[in-house]
Amino acid sequence: MSLYFIFTVDGDWDEYFSPKLSEAQRKPNKKTLLNLIKREINVARSINGKILHFVHASSVARDFFLQPDFAALWKKIESHGGSVGVHCHSEGLYREGCLCDPEKMEKAVSSLSEGLKREGLTPISYRGGYLTFCEKNIPILEKNGLLFDFSCEPDRFLWHEGELVCDWRGAPNNYYRVSYKDHRKPGKSNVIEVPLGKSERNALYIDTTSLKGLWNTARALAKRDKEESGDMIVSILTHTYEFSSFQKLFKIRSALSICKRYGTFISDKEALEIINRTEGKQNI
Repeated sequence: MSLYFIFTVDGDWDEYFSPKLSEAQRKPNKKTLLNLIKREINVARSINGKILHFVHASSVARDFFLQPDFAALWKKIESHGGSVGVHCHSEGLYREGCLCDPEKMEKAVSSLSEGLKREGLTPISYRGGYLTFCEKNIPILEKNGLLFDFSCEPDRFLWHEGELVCDWRGAPNNYYRVSYKDHRKPGKSNVIEVPLGKSERNALYIDTTSLKGLWNTARALAKRDKEESGDMIVSILTHTYEFSSFQKLFKIRSALSICKRYGTFISDKEALEIINRTEGKQNI
C-alpha cells in the first residue's frame, strides 16, 4: 500500500541530560532554544511543514515552553501543517521514575496538555522521556485526548545502573492500537502506537544513525511495505539540540530527503484520518 513518515523532534537541550550539572545549570536558555526551534520550522518547509514537535516538560522546565514567545512558535508550526505534542521526562535523569507512576504522570501530562490547549493548540500525541511507556499511562493519555504515543523503538531494552528505563522487546514495526495489558502488543485501547522506523539494527533515529544506515532503513521499510498488505506509518526522530550546527542541519535535511524518496510525510492528524479510514473499511 503506502509508506508514511512522521518527522518528530523532541524539544530537549544538551544541558538537561548532564548529571554533573546542578538543577539550575540544567535549565533551558530561552534565546538559544527559540533560535533552534525556528530552524526546525525552516527545515520542515522541505516536507511541507509536516513536523511534530514534542514540547518538553520536566522538573527543571515545567511551564517554560508555555511562555508567549514559545506559544507563538507552536501556533506557527500548526498553521504551517505541523503539530505539537506532549513530551514528559522523569524527575530523575535516566530513571523510569514517575513515568510509570499514574498519580505523578497524570499531573505532568495534564498540566502540559491543558496548557497547550489554553493557547488554542490541538495536541493529540505523546512521547515519554527516554522512549519510556507503560500500560498505566494509557488511561491518562485517553483522558487528555492524546490519541498517539510515539515512545516505541521496536526491541529497545534499556537499563541504567540497575534500573529499567524502557522495554519495547517484541513490539510491532508498524502502528497498532495499544493493549491495556501490555504496551508492546496490539489491543483495543484508544491510544495508537507509532513506532520509530526500524530495520534490523538501524533505526530512523537521525542523531545516532549514519546517513548510510538511514538510507538502508528507509529502503528496507519501502520494500517491506510493498510485500505486506495495508499502510505503514512510522516515525523519524531527532532532537532540538541537533539543529545547532551546519553539519547537523545538513544531516537532518539529508535524512528527510532520503525518506521523501521512499515514502510520504504526513502530520499526526493526517495519520489519524488514514487509520480511522482503514479501520472503518475493516469493520464493514
